[in-house]
Amino acid sequence: MRGYVNSDPGEVPQQALCSEVLEKLHNLASSHLDKCISSLLITGYFFAMRSCEYCSVHGTRRTKIIRLKGIRFFLGKRLLPHNSPILHKATSVTLLFEYQKNDSRNETVTAHKTYHHFMCPVLQLAAIVRRLIAMPHSTEDTPINAYMEPGSTKLQHIKSDVILRKLRLAVSIIGKDELGFGPEEVGLHSLRSGAAMSMYLQGIPVYVIMLLGRWSSDAFLRYIRRNVQEFSKGVSQKMIASPLYFTVPSADLEDPRAPNHRLNLSQRVNCGRNADTAPAVATRIALWA
Repeated sequence: MRGYVNSDPGEVPQQALCSEVLEKLHNLASSHLDKCISSLLITGYFFAMRSCEYCSVHGTRRTKIIRLKGIRFFLGKRLLPHNSPILHKATSVTLLFEYQKNDSRNETVTAHKTYHHFMCPVLQLAAIVRRLIAMPHSTEDTPINAYMEPGSTKLQHIKSDVILRKLRLAVSIIGKDELGFGPEEVGLHSLRSGAAMSMYLQGIPVYVIMLLGRWSSDAFLRYIRRNVQEFSKGVSQKMIASPLYFTVPSADLEDPRAPNHRLNLSQRVNCGRNADTAPAVATRIALWA
């Protein structure tokens, strides 16, 4: 049976997406739908989100998509209402993850404003919120992937297969020579993997990556791609930083001088009460009868 198992092809991991792909996708966005997709993906990247948390996927999932009521903006310590004209100037934004794949409930994660003019969780979520509250009949339960085409009153939801096509288009335009992989190696899991990889490459502590990405175990290590060239950057140089180091010898249990050895003088002479603390006493030998 094991022979049959070993002959099966291994699981092919989806390649980690770097932020350059998201920047390309943003710059290519021309339609209203394209811009909505770009906002969702950039948001998903900064929060290391699963695809079912920001778009409609096939099949039934326990994980709940982020809804309008689960988005909060803060300017310093002050909570900003969704209709605030300075929403885009918030210093941080917090998302509520109601129900996740690992059965965790009502977890909050905060991301802070960046100085980039569009690669910023605050700016993109501000755009999403303004789009949602501008739609007729939107409520606090409206999911973040809801949208309406300009001039239409039909409510639609952005689906995973549409997003995947856009992602692969951006990858194909950048090219395999630049990224090291082609569009067929990219999936929606690539976004979550890319978030973990980017944090790791910037020296973010492992426990912070786990908490921000809502990984409950070291399973997140599956998202770190060692075939990324920058993964081992600087390791070789650090390996020769200490060319000589001393190894403390192990205790020789056969050495009679070792504590508790059967031939140790202290063990033969000091016995009875207070034997552990009493000083060793040499055996008395009489030289006369």
